[in-house]
Amino acid sequence: MSRDELFIAYMEAFEASTTHVGACTACQNDQPCTEGAPVHSEFIARQDAWIKRVRAGRKQP
Repeated sequence: MSRDELFIAYMEAFEASTTHVGACTACQNDQPCTEGAPVHSEFIARQDAWIKRVRAGRKQP
């Protein structure tokens, strides 16, 4: 996945996560509902991948 594609996937996952939280009363206070859990997990995975890519590019620990 290119750097741009990875960033776009990260931002799409962020949008899906925040949209879900905004519409789901059960998904508050860092306690995801059954439907929200995979949405939030996807966001976390995409965020971790993006941070890893950025740090690798900067050669930071």
